[in-house]
Amino acid sequence: MNGLPHIPPDASAALYFLPGQYLFANFQESATAIKALSTAQVARAFQDVNTDTGWLGRYVLRYREAPEGNSILSYEPASVRKIFVVSGSGQIEELKVPLPTLILLSKGKDHYLWAAAASNVSPKTKLAVAPLPNIGSGKICFGRNDVPETDASTLNTVWKLIFETPFNHDHANNRCNSQPDDIRVLLGKIAADKLRKFPKSELITSTSTVEDAWETLVERRRYDSRF
Repeated sequence: MNGLPHIPPDASAALYFLPGQYLFANFQESATAIKALSTAQVARAFQDVNTDTGWLGRYVLRYREAPEGNSILSYEPASVRKIFVVSGSGQIEELKVPLPTLILLSKGKDHYLWAAAASNVSPKTKLAVAPLPNIGSGKICFGRNDVPETDASTLNTVWKLIFETPFNHDHANNRCNSQPDDIRVLLGKIAADKLRKFPKSELITSTSTVEDAWETLVERRRYDSRF
């Protein structure tokens, strides 16, 4: 066993999956000890392994841990929020605007944001373009801000960055129906009008669903150029 390749030098043991059985190798013995295990024995060995994600929050839809990076799907219900927008003159303006339901898919250090006309989010919910700047093909550009790796403990930090980082002119076009050149114009208008709900007629809705996004970006089971 010691002659097998790809065994980390600091490994103390290994579990080998063979046709119809498992082999446990203990490298801490003077001579490598090999023991055959049944499926039931392997299952019992992992019964005491506990994973605690902590308090995930109310609107987490799906959480996956994987060697290539964790993935979390969450959403924020439609509500009036305070955001910061960089005006054409370069001044940072504080706006109080109603935003639609927002859906966030995070994987590793990549974070994607969409909107939805529906208030209840499910795998079949159709995605819409998030009516905010700094989002290209769903992927959020955080500028020079330090974005944490996806984890249950950092989810609130990512949402906080979205709402507290000033939005500028980058990717400000094609985010709504009435102001295709710059979504900031619409955001300023609905803030001035003190609307309580984001106009659904402004949402650019796709035929893609929440499930499509997860399968494309996380599962890699399909290719969709819209993501």
